[in-house]
Amino acid sequence: MLLVAGLIRMLHLNDNPRSSDNGTNNTNGNGGGEPEAPIWKVLIFDSFCRDVVSTVLRVNDLRDNGVTVHMQLEAQRSPIPDVPAIYFVQPKRESIARMSEDIARDLYELYYVNYASSLPRALLEEFAVQTTASGKAHQIAQVYDQYLNFLCPEENMFSLHLPSTFESIHNPSMTDVAMSSLIDKIVSSLFSVLLTLKTVPTICAPRGNAAEMVATRLDAKLREHILGSRHNLFTEDAEDILSQSRRPMLILLDRDFDLGSMFMHSWTYQALLHDIYDIRLNQITVDKTDDAGRKSTKSYDLNVNDSFWARNADQPFPEVAVSIDDASNAFKREADEITRMGGVSSLDEMGNIDVGASTKQLQRAITTLPELTARKANIDMHMNIATSMLDAIKNRQLDDLFQIEEQLTRQTKTSILEAINDPEKKNPHDKLRLFILYLLANETMRQGDIDECEAALAAAGCDLAPLHYLHKLKRVNKMNASVSSPGIGPASATANTSGAMGSNDLLGKFSSISNRLAGFTEGSSLGSIFSNVRNLLPTRKQLPITRVVESVMAGKSAGGSGLGIGGIRAGIGAATGSSGSSGNGSSGNAVAKMIDSFVYFDPKQARRGNLAGSNASMPHHPSVAGGDGAAQEAIVFVIGGGNYVEYQNLMEFAQQSSPRKHIVYGSTTIVNADGFLNELSRLNAA
Repeated sequence: MLLVAGLIRMLHLNDNPRSSDNGTNNTNGNGGGEPEAPIWKVLIFDSFCRDVVSTVLRVNDLRDNGVTVHMQLEAQRSPIPDVPAIYFVQPKRESIARMSEDIARDLYELYYVNYASSLPRALLEEFAVQTTASGKAHQIAQVYDQYLNFLCPEENMFSLHLPSTFESIHNPSMTDVAMSSLIDKIVSSLFSVLLTLKTVPTICAPRGNAAEMVATRLDAKLREHILGSRHNLFTEDAEDILSQSRRPMLILLDRDFDLGSMFMHSWTYQALLHDIYDIRLNQITVDKTDDAGRKSTKSYDLNVNDSFWARNADQPFPEVAVSIDDASNAFKREADEITRMGGVSSLDEMGNIDVGASTKQLQRAITTLPELTARKANIDMHMNIATSMLDAIKNRQLDDLFQIEEQLTRQTKTSILEAINDPEKKNPHDKLRLFILYLLANETMRQGDIDECEAALAAAGCDLAPLHYLHKLKRVNKMNASVSSPGIGPASATANTSGAMGSNDLLGKFSSISNRLAGFTEGSSLGSIFSNVRNLLPTRKQLPITRVVESVMAGKSAGGSGLGIGGIRAGIGAATGSSGSSGNGSSGNAVAKMIDSFVYFDPKQARRGNLAGSNASMPHHPSVAGGDGAAQEAIVFVIGGGNYVEYQNLMEFAQQSSPRKHIVYGSTTIVNADGFLNELSRLNAA
């Protein structure tokens, strides 16, 4: 993960770390490259940069790289003499003032200043004036622009950490100055992402919205740096010439083009976790209630280095539960073997064994205890998470909602009303999301039916403000031209050939599972519990964003000889189960027109401007296979919010492509359905 590499380099005082046993990777300066004792230092960051670091590095990672203490820039801090300090902050006037104050107070020995993005010349001069006035400027060892003003929760996923962007863009009180400032922030962060990837892509975006504004300004910024700068950062430290020649496509999209995917219920581990607990900075917080009714909270880190998480994040939840069971059984077998050799009853007693008097086989087994203990903690964590998720699934009947949405175009107003009025579905937001999806998939729904469903939603305790805003959006923007329904329909029926498994049937198999999941030492078997639930699996289907990306990467436009409007309409119709209804047909038509009118930019070309008009063919992509003009690499960025449902759908498409494609997914922020509904609610009141 390139973000991690950039942060580690910063923690090593902007020097390339060398391998060493203690993980600190400093050299003694004798030219031999021999490891020496680490340079211990403190890390000071502002709130934004704290989030950048904490998404991918934990306290032990900081300690392994020589950081003994990390503190907030805004906090009151005591002097720590004879210790260097690394500052990682945003280039803001208040940050400069606080750092200048620290330097004047002589809090630390040396100061290594790192800005998350490029420091403007005016602020650099202001920093120089303030530090010179204190007479301590000589203590500033380094000043670096790191270009790390983004979050990277997954290997192929990034977020600009700009919350409520959809709300900001659509707020009627948004001024031109505020909009321009927001676009500049997006462009600055995207520039940092591209610089971290060491790539200059071709850029494409639909006309007329924020995506085109971002594309135009990003093209200008890249062009200015590449063609007008004497020091090209994109070629600095590049691994090889081939890596520079592979140029991905940067596909910029506005959230408006597909709102449906933001409301979908999912059944995969990661997306379901995000829906229930709202993954923030790769961490979730779970509310727990014990037998006495006492409530408590427990936080869990979803570590990027967790091999179980890496293997199972995109898997259906029942499959994950079986994997937890397999992992716990494998652990118990290894633990039993070690305790048998040691003649003890548990791993906790292994520390009392005389290692010197033990056999070589037992000595080797004892050396594996730290790794085995870490595995036990990891299995416990996922076991506890699964327990809590099962409670949420039961209380909210998420399995039933998922199945209804998988077969959405088979539903009728009556079946939707039954779900809305079902007292067992206890979360009002879930009911509102279901109806919004049904409404988007049935744009010709009669007003009388809409009113009847809205009355049922109100009676169920739903806040209708988000729905009212969507009605406004439809009237203003003609929603059928900017919003497509999610990829769900008859082709998306479950794999259970014996018929759809109802909520009672499924949750009947979950009965008492929470108690049985409490600990793997009690002899429970998740495999047997979930053996009859495996049929409830998501059907592979492409969401609208994936269909757009596939068409754009194929190097075809609706105006050329490739996939035309009818072809795209057919593709979207297949995903939504459309049989040619005017509503779904117009949605497919809207997506086709959007692709057909994409604007294209190539920052490496001397001539500035749009490379392809609405009737022109897409440019040839350097990263091709077989010379057919199809791009093999893409960066897909959504302005206004993204989620793990879209991310996993794009990753599945990339993995199943032949040859395999490489896709990176990003958004202004990663938001779950509840968060997005809150944005719509505030917009309705604006």
